[in-house]
Amino acid sequence: MSQKQFSPVQVLIASTLKPVRDVRAYEKLALSLGETSKYRLNIIGFSDEKAVESGNYRFFSSMSHFGSKLDRLLAQVRFAKKLLDLKPKLLICCTYEYLPLASFFKSFLKYRLVYDVQENYITNLDLNPSLNEVKKKWASYLIRKAEGIKGIDLYLLAETCYSDEMPDKTPFLVLENKYQGAIKEVSQVRLDPTKELKFCITGTLTPAYGTLEGLIWFQKILEAYPHFQLKVIGHCPLDAYKIQLLQQAITCPQIHLEISNSPIAYYRIEQVVINSNAALLPYVIHPAIQEKIPTKLFECAALGIPVLMNQNPTWEKFFNSYQGGITVDFFDKENALTTFQHALDQTYFSTLVPESVLWKSQKLLFQQAIQNLLS
Repeated sequence: MSQKQFSPVQVLIASTLKPVRDVRAYEKLALSLGETSKYRLNIIGFSDEKAVESGNYRFFSSMSHFGSKLDRLLAQVRFAKKLLDLKPKLLICCTYEYLPLASFFKSFLKYRLVYDVQENYITNLDLNPSLNEVKKKWASYLIRKAEGIKGIDLYLLAETCYSDEMPDKTPFLVLENKYQGAIKEVSQVRLDPTKELKFCITGTLTPAYGTLEGLIWFQKILEAYPHFQLKVIGHCPLDAYKIQLLQQAITCPQIHLEISNSPIAYYRIEQVVINSNAALLPYVIHPAIQEKIPTKLFECAALGIPVLMNQNPTWEKFFNSYQGGITVDFFDKENALTTFQHALDQTYFSTLVPESVLWKSQKLLFQQAIQNLLS
């Protein structure tokens, strides 16, 4: 009797603006499913390169010109074509933009549909200073229409607070943006001001994330510690804000900017964090942000990098459990040196970092949820 040949389940994970090798869509969701050897993983995301193939992973470009409205429109066409070509059994949408087409084709292709809710997109509209009230209402309408489609079998929530903020998104599984890697064993870390300490600001660079305030605050620190260095690397979607950052740092050789109009590969950002002595997270305290746990907190905890953050009970509860950071007021530049002295007096990582900061702590839940969905 001949044994039936095993055929892996076709899975499509789709984003529009996120990089094709995005740290969440690829390194967490795709690689976690790939470990089971049950699936053929196809990933669509932002890329200026042609489709490539690596083992059970295939990569396709959703769009290659980040600011192009035409390319963003064509991304919908490419997505639809890929659905018809691949005929997946499982579709994971990592953006609301693909949901209407995903719902339409589901009735023909009979796949299971998962929506990875990476942001509360409607609340986030309040963080964009370039939107007036008319644009904000129109964007909110489009998002509600897209997210209100029928046929979503499972919601993946990137933040615990989303279950309260978006109670209509059920059934759901919370999958926080925990660190995809191992914990670096460090203890009793001190910031020695006699050394050339390296600080970093990484990720999305916008007013909501306080990047400019972080630069100004650090420049006050340089008055007493001119041998310190700051590396700023990330994607800045607002041209006017990018100009502000460049102008603020132009006369300060200790501040090194690597700002891009399109997403920067995660491994480059991670390397900057690894090579730093401390990370500055000058996030603005805003209702759209204050209950979220920034990805950087998980990363810095695992990598043994102390964090300096604005005061917020949610964040403090997180890093105080292992003495991984301290609060400073990045908006109080006059007292910057005084508050920074508290950071120098602190001993960091005097308690072991828990395994719960790692992606592997929730990976099995994700794998099981997908298996249950397809069975």
